[in-house]
Amino acid sequence: MAAIKEEGLISIVKGNMVVIVGRRACYMSYVAQRLLEGLKAYPTMYEVSEVFVARMTLIRNLGRILSENDKTLVAPMFLVVFIGGKLLGGLDRLIAIHVTGKLIPMLKAAGAIWL
Repeated sequence: MAAIKEEGLISIVKGNMVVIVGRRACYMSYVAQRLLEGLKAYPTMYEVSEVFVARMTLIRNLGRILSENDKTLVAPMFLVVFIGGKLLGGLDRLIAIHVTGKLIPMLKAAGAIWL
């Protein structure tokens, strides 16, 4: 995994077909990587620092508090998977889409696999 700064995240996601962004030494990142590699889609792996995760959590929670619609505080959403430049979600979403049979067509549409 390569370390990235927050300002580079958008260009990384747009420049790669499949991207996994996770915390340093996060085992869930490797689980997602293995699942995608088993389908012959080789993701670009990036890791973010704990400072980046803390900033994202703060920004997300402040937005929820200021909106006055939802006062529930949330945990940071890392590991994150992007396919074709679009946010897919975390490991749970990746597995759910795979189980329902929608992952392979999604990877084909993104150009990540050629089956």
